[in-house]
Amino acid sequence: MRKHKFLAGILLTAWSVSALPAAVYAEDTALQLIINNQLYLPTEEQAGPALVNERVYVPLRLVGESLGHQVQWLPSQRRVAIWTEESAHVVEEDSGEAAAEDVPITITVDDTLLSADADTGQPYIAAEGHTMVPLRLVGEALDCDVQWQDGVVIVSQRPAEVVVPPDNTGGTQEDAEAHRYDSLTIQGKHIATAEQLNAYLERKEPDIRAMMERNYPDIGFTPFPEGIAELYISIGEKYNIRGDLAFAQALKETGYFQFYGSVKSFQNNFCGLGASGVENTGEEALNGVDPTRVYSIPKLHGLTYLTVADGVEAHIQHLYAYTSEEELPEGCELLDPRFHYVKRGVAKTWLDLDGRWAIPGVGYGESIIRDYWMPALPDANS
Repeated sequence: MRKHKFLAGILLTAWSVSALPAAVYAEDTALQLIINNQLYLPTEEQAGPALVNERVYVPLRLVGESLGHQVQWLPSQRRVAIWTEESAHVVEEDSGEAAAEDVPITITVDDTLLSADADTGQPYIAAEGHTMVPLRLVGEALDCDVQWQDGVVIVSQRPAEVVVPPDNTGGTQEDAEAHRYDSLTIQGKHIATAEQLNAYLERKEPDIRAMMERNYPDIGFTPFPEGIAELYISIGEKYNIRGDLAFAQALKETGYFQFYGSVKSFQNNFCGLGASGVENTGEEALNGVDPTRVYSIPKLHGLTYLTVADGVEAHIQHLYAYTSEEELPEGCELLDPRFHYVKRGVAKTWLDLDGRWAIPGVGYGESIIRDYWMPALPDANS
């Protein structure tokens, strides 16, 4: 059973966009909303996220129901009532007379009132009739990780507990406990095999094809890079980086290798290296990296790699920079122009990437493990 935690105090920076440059994130910025890896595009019937007074607002009914909860509007109280699966609540009709429009909107989760104030922002009803709520007000109350990345709002439901099965660690239950997702290290031997990663992609392919056809018909499905799981495992071994988890990070960064963001599939850039939201000029510094293998192409976003293998190795090297203070392993050539921009050894676990690899990055490392890596393990499908 999931135990819901309610907001005893609200982190003022975790879901705030007040630190974002106004020139990049203006009030009319078009935002995307991803809930549990499903992209929701605004339609005439369905509102999308919105920036209001430098806060991200989301349509409450869409978020609540997408997470599997019941959402009820009670006009006599101007209250939005959210009922989780645990509450086993039978929704009743609200037969009272509608309250005046100047009565503040309130939100309850299983009868617990969420406190909205000047810091969090107040819920409001949009012109289209959707109840819009400050994202940081409801994120923790619904036990979710919430991220803001490059104009994309990502909401992910947390599991009650995630532990790697003992037979996938090659050791005892103590070994499994050492690999709980909140302490899983970036360095170490891979746990999932290339075969398991490929099998996961094969299982996901029908859903990914359907998603691309539904949301990006002008792009269509992009075939998975040939041999990429094997490359992540083998190159990861050279650097003592868990290639299976780096592969999971690539799935997150590229949308399962569909590249519907600013970086394109032909760039062989699997972790967004050099992508800052600003188009390249072609004059970006390569910092000694071989310019016949890595390019900065004008009008594109991020670096472009000659081969899939070079792109994978650059990704592994960037992780290596974060987690290790050692020089590159013997015989390895630098392919990451941003290698020396990283404070070396600052991230030992995947959760340490929160706020470092991704800004603000709340839940970033957890999502790599929970949403993209755990489903590839055999016990996730038993």
